[in-house]
Amino acid sequence: MTTTLPDSLIADLEVAGYFPQTATQSIGLTLRGAEPLAYLVRPETTFDGPEVRRHLTVLVLTRTHLLITHLDDDPADALNPSQVVATTERIRLARISGTGLSQAFDTEDGQVQGAEAEVTLGITWNGSQRVDLEKALCEDPSCQMDHGYTGTVAPADLALRVSALADGEAALADALAFHGHLIDAIDALDG
Repeated sequence: MTTTLPDSLIADLEVAGYFPQTATQSIGLTLRGAEPLAYLVRPETTFDGPEVRRHLTVLVLTRTHLLITHLDDDPADALNPSQVVATTERIRLARISGTGLSQAFDTEDGQVQGAEAEVTLGITWNGSQRVDLEKALCEDPSCQMDHGYTGTVAPADLALRVSALADGEAALADALAFHGHLIDAIDALDG
C-alpha cells in the first residue's frame, strides 16, 4: 500500500535534486496510506577531499507517526556499482520521549540581530544511544592497575541543523514550523 504524496512535498524533493523519485517511492511505501500532516526536506552535501557525498533527510509527520527517511550515496568499489541507499524509520509519536530546539542568534554590540541564524532540532525516542568511553584514571601516579573505563550514555536519535546562511531563511522557517507541528501532534496524544 502506497500513499500519494502532497504536490508540495514532491516539489521540495525535486528542488533538493537528490533522486526525488527514489525518495518519493520510499516515503510513499512507509506512509502505508497515512496522511502527511507536515514534512521537512533537508539536503546536505559534504566534501571529503576530492569526493562529494550527498545526503537527504526527510521528516514526515502523520497523526500517529514520525517518518524519517535518509538517502545516501554508496560509492562504487571493485565488486559493486554505485548505489543510492534509502533508509526509513517509522516511529510512533507515543514513543517520542523528548524534543529539543537549539536556537543561535547573531549579536552585535551586545544586542540580538533579527531572527535565528541557525536552529538544531533534536528528537529522542530512545532508539539509539551514543556511548562515550575513556580510560578511568587513578589519582596515584605510581599505580599500574587497570581501572577499567568510565563514560556517558546519551540519546543519539536525531539532531538536524539548519542554517539561514547556508540553507536560506525559508529553510530555517520550515524547520521551526515542522518543530511546532511535531510538538502539537505529540501534545494531541496526551490530550
